[in-house]
Amino acid sequence: MSAFQSTVNTNYAFGVIGELIQDGPQRASSRIMNSSGTPNVIGYAYTRSNTTDICTVGGAITNGSTVFGGILVNPKAYSSNGTTAGTLVPTLTLPDNAQGEFLEMGTIVVNLTTAANIGDLVVYATATGALGAVAPGSGAGSGNAFVPNAVVRSYTSAAGLVAIRLTN
Repeated sequence: MSAFQSTVNTNYAFGVIGELIQDGPQRASSRIMNSSGTPNVIGYAYTRSNTTDICTVGGAITNGSTVFGGILVNPKAYSSNGTTAGTLVPTLTLPDNAQGEFLEMGTIVVNLTTAANIGDLVVYATATGALGAVAPGSGAGSGNAFVPNAVVRSYTSAAGLVAIRLTN
């Protein structure tokens, strides 16, 4: 039995959900998140009230009262208390009333629930904030809304990790 390397990978790991890709200008805001028990997940879309500035995962954008809050980013910046399975179990979920960084402009790694081509438009489920993609010219779909000014920057043949760019 040999302990030496016997294979060479030709593909590198793509990235970590919520990590910024340093290839252009970025803008993020620090805000409190409170989703009333719905999990606050890194890499998901959030809306915010324009009167309290508190972010909620998912939600519909309405003229005058609710606006796009951003995508929760920087997974390595938060302390983790683990999960119910143990205090050292990794998680991308944060508690309500925690401070978070919400990307409004820039390129990040996210997990899409759908396949995607480069140039597809990014949508989110209004109930959960989970991200998906649709072809340009398509509607957002039932229970979904568009992430304003967001496009897919890399390809995936099934649900999985991609880079998206927001230009808000």
